[in-house]
Amino acid sequence: MAKVLGESGRYVSQEAGKRETRMFVLVLVVSCILAWVSGFLFGFLFLKPLLWVSFLVGSLALLAISALGWWGNRQLEELSKQRKDMRKGAAGEITVGNRLANFPDAFRVLNDLTTPFGNLDHVVVGPTGVFVLDTKNWRGVVSADGRGELLCNGMPTDKPYVRHFTARVMDVKEKVKFLAQGLDPFFQPVFVFPSARVEANWGTTKSVHCIRDEQLFEYIVESKKGKKLKKEEVDKIAQGFLALAHMDKDFTAKTAVGAKS
Repeated sequence: MAKVLGESGRYVSQEAGKRETRMFVLVLVVSCILAWVSGFLFGFLFLKPLLWVSFLVGSLALLAISALGWWGNRQLEELSKQRKDMRKGAAGEITVGNRLANFPDAFRVLNDLTTPFGNLDHVVVGPTGVFVLDTKNWRGVVSADGRGELLCNGMPTDKPYVRHFTARVMDVKEKVKFLAQGLDPFFQPVFVFPSARVEANWGTTKSVHCIRDEQLFEYIVESKKGKKLKKEEVDKIAQGFLALAHMDKDFTAKTAVGAKS
């Protein structure tokens, strides 16, 4: 069994929890405002000598209530969608994390690594190299667009995932290279898809490889590519990642637990 540090899906689970809190606060604020406007409107109904004022204020209040209700519903729908997507993403990360945990003892697996450059779902360091994994729990068919980016079910994605992920990995590499002085291993960025069919061949998404989760063992453990790392080099690089992770207190707490396994 690989030595596993960190908890899969922690980051996105926390973010989903934050979305739930925002939904609760939004409902509370909108309800309070609607109650205040309704009370204000009800009070004006008793100003009989000023019926035209009551009518004007009442009309404006009804418009305000309608607009606020429409806006509140839109915000709740968006927050609900974000929360659902994040929980789906967390499930995908847990699936991938479970597969990585079954790697041989020579491998080090770091899950949910928070860095100054963004979150990394999984990092695997072992004799076959350094692999930085980003789990995408998409549905359908994943392919390339001919310009190095991804398509999901033939449609362009909402952002340039390949470019952003490559930049993040390169930034992390420079930091880890400094922390693990004397070593400059190649970092392989990988997109892992637990729920989609992958039709993006290597090279079509630039330096990022796209694979299914069941291919992880063959792709990483049985890899024949690149320079092999010695045990002391694996440990030194893993320690470099840990030094980076210690900026995240939650990860440090989980590391203490994971190190026992």
